Amino acid sequence: MHARVKMPNAAASVISVAIVISLTTTMLAQHAYTPEEMAEGGRLFQANCTGCHGSSGDQVQGVSLMSGRYRRAVTDDEVAAIIRKGVPGTAMQSFNFTEQQAGMIVAYLKSFAGGVAAAAADMPALGDAGRGKQIFAGKGNCLSCHRVGDNGSRVGPDLTSIGLPRPPIFRFVGSAAPPPPPSPAATVLQLQRDLLDPDAETSPANRMFRAVMKDGSIITGRLLNLDQFNVQLLDSKERLVTLQRSDLRDVSPMKSPMPSYRAKLTQQELSALLAYLFSLKGALR
Repeated sequence: MHARVKMPNAAASVISVAIVISLTTTMLAQHAYTPEEMAEGGRLFQANCTGCHGSSGDQVQGVSLMSGRYRRAVTDDEVAAIIRKGVPGTAMQSFNFTEQQAGMIVAYLKSFAGGVAAAAADMPALGDAGRGKQIFAGKGNCLSCHRVGDNGSRVGPDLTSIGLPRPPIFRFVGSAAPPPPPSPAATVLQLQRDLLDPDAETSPANRMFRAVMKDGSIITGRLLNLDQFNVQLLDSKERLVTLQRSDLRDVSPMKSPMPSYRAKLTQQELSALLAYLFSLKGALR
C-alpha cells in the first residue's frame, strides 16, 4: 500500500502555475510555421526587402540574412522586431508589418539556413577546402573581382556567404509560393555551374553594364542604379560612377567578365575550389 502525501494548497498552486508557464513557453518555442505561411513570408520578403538586400539576402556588405546568424539579434522575436522597427542610424528602415507577418518573413529566411540532406550520388565531388582557398587567392585570381570577409575587391559579388542556399533570382509574385530551400547538393551544383558557365544565370544585382557616351567613350561596371535620369556603375577600380542618361548614346547589359574555369583548372583543382566556396557560410567579418 502506497502512502499518499498531501501537498499544501499554496505549494500546489505554485507548482501548477509553474507547469502552465513551462508548457506555454515550450509550446511557443516549438511553434512551427506552415509551408503556406513561409511562402507568404517569402512573398513579403521579395516584395519589400530585395531592393536593398537582394533576392539572396546578401547584397548588403557584412549581412547575410539567410545564414541564420545576425549581429544585432539572437532570437526569432528579436529579428522580427528589427524587421518591424528598423535600426536607427542605419539604412534599415521600419516596416508596417504585423507581428505575424514579420514572423513569417523570419521563418522564410530561416528555412534557407539549413537545407535538406542530399543523396550522395547527386553531390559533386568536393576536394580539400584548404587547397581550394589557395587556388581562390592564387591561380584562380578570384580576389581581383570578389571579396571574402575583409579581403578582395568589391567589383564583383561578395562571396562571404556564397556557400549558403540561394533562392531563385526571380521575385515571387501573385499566389506563386517560393520553392523549398535547395539541398546541399543543389547548392554545390549551382556553384559548379557558376564556375563552368558564369553567364548561365546572373542575379540582376550582379549584372555588368556598358555605357556609351555621346562622345564615343565607353564605361563599364556593375550596375548599382538605373532610372530615367541617371545610371550608377561601380567600375573596375571600385569607383562609383554616376552618368546622366542625357549624356549617353546607349546603355546595355554585357556578358559577365568572369571567365569559365572549365579549361583553366584541372578537375582536382575545381573540386578543391568548390569545397572552399561551399564552406563559405557568412561567418567571416
